[in-house]
Amino acid sequence: MSRRRKALIAVVAVCLLTVGAVAVRVLPMFTGPALPAGATRLHLTTDAPNLSFGCMTAALAPVRVAVSGDEVILVTVASGETVMVAWPSGFAAWQIDGRAVVADPWGSVVGREGDVLDGLGGGDGADDVFHICPFGIVTRS
Repeated sequence: MSRRRKALIAVVAVCLLTVGAVAVRVLPMFTGPALPAGATRLHLTTDAPNLSFGCMTAALAPVRVAVSGDEVILVTVASGETVMVAWPSGFAAWQIDGRAVVADPWGSVVGREGDVLDGLGGGDGADDVFHICPFGIVTRS
């Protein structure tokens, strides 16, 4: 086999591995995390999948994670009013051991029922919903 052919095969192999690695990292943004054993899925309003890396730059006032029926909501710490939000694509919510959990697309916990989230960025869309930016969301253990 010629040196040129070997180089071409190596380049193609590296490209395929790179595409595969990117796909493994990006796929959860479309599918969300797996439901943990013993958990019940809760409704969480999310944006449609989007590979844009742009975000609005407003900050959301501190909010508390709460549950209303079978839906996870956010309420302002200051007034207790419900804030209409859309989480980034791939985020999910479930109830486990009687407590609601919000998780990012890779299954890391973002907040539990009763937690105060004070570092969420994003902005209001034309639909009067605060669209949370997927960048900078702090996960909890």
